[in-house]
Amino acid sequence: MKVQYGIVEVGMGGATDATNAMKHKSVTVISKIDLDHQGYLGNTIEEIAKVKAGIMRPNVPCVVDDSNPPNVMQVLMEQAEMVGTKISVSSKAEPLLADLDSERYSLETYERENLLCAALAFQLLFPKLELDVNKLLGSKPYLSGRKERVSVSALTGGTRKQPLLVEGAHNMLGVEALNTHVQAKVRQGREPVTWVMAMSASSTKPFAKMIETLVQPQDNFAFIEYARRPNDPPAVPAEIGRDVVKDVLFDQSQLYDGYPSIGSALQWACEKAGEGPIIVTGSLYMIGEMHQLEGVEAQWKTGTRRPGPSQLWYYTQLAQERALTPEETREFKQARRHWYLSPQRNAVFRSGADGSKPPPRVVPDRIRQEQRTAAGHKKQADECGSAISSIEKVLKGSQGVAAAELAQSIHVLKRRRDEHLRTYNQAMYKTRGHGVDPDRKLLTYDQVFGRSGKANQGQVVSLLHKHGLNEADIGLASTEASAPESAAPEAPQSCPDTTQGAHDKAPQPQPQPGAVPSDRLIERAMIKGRRKS
Repeated sequence: MKVQYGIVEVGMGGATDATNAMKHKSVTVISKIDLDHQGYLGNTIEEIAKVKAGIMRPNVPCVVDDSNPPNVMQVLMEQAEMVGTKISVSSKAEPLLADLDSERYSLETYERENLLCAALAFQLLFPKLELDVNKLLGSKPYLSGRKERVSVSALTGGTRKQPLLVEGAHNMLGVEALNTHVQAKVRQGREPVTWVMAMSASSTKPFAKMIETLVQPQDNFAFIEYARRPNDPPAVPAEIGRDVVKDVLFDQSQLYDGYPSIGSALQWACEKAGEGPIIVTGSLYMIGEMHQLEGVEAQWKTGTRRPGPSQLWYYTQLAQERALTPEETREFKQARRHWYLSPQRNAVFRSGADGSKPPPRVVPDRIRQEQRTAAGHKKQADECGSAISSIEKVLKGSQGVAAAELAQSIHVLKRRRDEHLRTYNQAMYKTRGHGVDPDRKLLTYDQVFGRSGKANQGQVVSLLHKHGLNEADIGLASTEASAPESAAPEAPQSCPDTTQGAHDKAPQPQPQPGAVPSDRLIERAMIKGRRKS
């Protein structure tokens, strides 16, 4: 899968992180900085800021959260001047949040600061595009382990219905933000909160202060360790956390003293809390380990976002060049389905302005019946196909009468499969309103991205002249010409009822794929220029 732009988060620090090896950066972002990972990044916040500034590049704009303290801002500005770039402070993005629906999206202070950084980075990248922050937040762009609700019903055998709150607050800044959220939206009076916590070891991290900020005397508390993997920092021993919290809790029965693993601690926490609030916090290494437990159902699953238009366009072009592999065919189908089901073009999946869902689309009973008919015959055809494959394997080792009987069975099954497929295609024709047309899968650039794929004329022409070419050499004229209209497909003889489409309309002509994006034209110009030279 290819993308024009990718968002890459630094693992730790900046200057020495593996992600900093990237050569082509369009914009860099430095959010709020706090003391953390001092053993790797430095013992003072100024030293850490200098390491963070290592992601800066000459002439590449750097967005900085200007809620950072003055000493941090001073370090970042000095580093920017040394590198040869300029800092854009996040407060410049305030106008982009002017239309934010604060009643619908109640943001914590740090969430608003992060949103300002993201909005300004977007504006620097795409100055001519508008950013709808309400639409952005409506897509729920949240990260796993950040104010995440995680179900453990399967882990507890159904005894706990309420989800856990998971927040990877692993430094003092994060702990203070988490405490604000808990006091405002989680605690109910003197109701106890059950905590499960782990931390990565650091000689300068204020463990006692972090625990005391969160935990109240009536709470339950489990301090555990995560399983250390190669290159992971060591975990704080469980005994240290237990010793710190002993002086905070009313009674030792509120303190977990079992095996210090996330699985065991979660079971204890669920038994202790009942349906009361449970918060898992601290190390993201521990949270990642928790997500791997059987019976834990994460809210924000990694790798489950639907494919985007770039993937659809990539496979659209690839399908015209060669036959797709089964895996590519599957991804192409997913991309097309996502394109069609996108709320931007399908009102059925679009939320109302107040967050409500639109009324369900009414599908005529006739279409529903055709869909059921198609599904039934498709299933029968697939079962016949499976039976044919099984018999063919047996046939390879058979001879004589047995082989003849097996061959006859295959013949009968193939005839039945063809009959089911014929009925399936007839039903689908009546449902879709058109016959099977592979070219319908091949969308144009305009259809996929919702904008013209015409090249920037000045940019392309200048490249052409530089290499002694003209527009005709690279087929630039093809992008100016509109695709010819195609005649409506004739109904196959097996489906004579051409008026029985999904919306009682005749099949509509489809535009031909063809608009070539500017980057491909430029690439083509440069290749031809090199050949001429």
